Amino acid sequence: ISFTPETHPTKGLDGNSCRNPDNDIIGPWCYTTDRDRIWEHCQIPDCVEMKCGTPVIKPKRCFSRLVGGCVSNPHSWPWQISLRTSIGKHVCGGTLIDPQWVLSAAHCFESSIWPSAYKVFLGIHTERGNEPSKQERRLEKIVMGPNRADIALLKLERPAIINDNVQPACLPEKDYIVSSTAECFVTGWGETQGTGGDGVLKEEGFPIIENKVCNLPEYLNGRVQNNEMCAGYIEGGADSSAALL
Repeated sequence: ISFTPETHPTKGLDGNSCRNPDNDIIGPWCYTTDRDRIWEHCQIPDCVEMKCGTPVIKPKRCFSRLVGGCVSNPHSWPWQISLRTSIGKHVCGGTLIDPQWVLSAAHCFESSIWPSAYKVFLGIHTERGNEPSKQERRLEKIVMGPNRADIALLKLERPAIINDNVQPACLPEKDYIVSSTAECFVTGWGETQGTGGDGVLKEEGFPIIENKVCNLPEYLNGRVQNNEMCAGYIEGGADSSAALL
């Protein structure tokens, strides 16, 4: 059997390295891009299970209560991605939840639902995305959420390379109930309204508010659905009483 990057695009055969694309019981073998080179088995241990939600760079976990939030420590939210148009313009943020899958919002695709119209930047801190740590992936598929839920799953053409700057977030178990004492953090390259930090990733923390409180007439008046959660500051502040998915 011939193993090449073209015939086995998900096996990580883009360069000279130790790989086991055929699950050889002896272990990984030395894959090279030289077809005439005889390969031998590599004496290396098996890879440990991929971790999620454990950034190497610790996040600030900022609760500034200011418009625009705080500038994040670079690469402290390694699951943050930038959804781009095919020519590189930032459209929306998203979350890496698997090496080949991103969770984003359905409303980000109002202009087009064709995968070829978009690409994803991973491993970046600046909106310009000119860091050496950047990984760029085209989209293979866009899956919209059911029942008009404002979510979209994006399948990348190739899996992201997981490293210190790119890592998936952890997903909760099915039917997980978020505690009213939990803290919620929003990250992105959004509008700062002149508060500074333009062009770099920012973060802001919010306390979770029970849906029954958010849905009171004086607040969001029943607009928060059962499949949504509410976070913010009842008395005011950054993104006051914002309904978040």
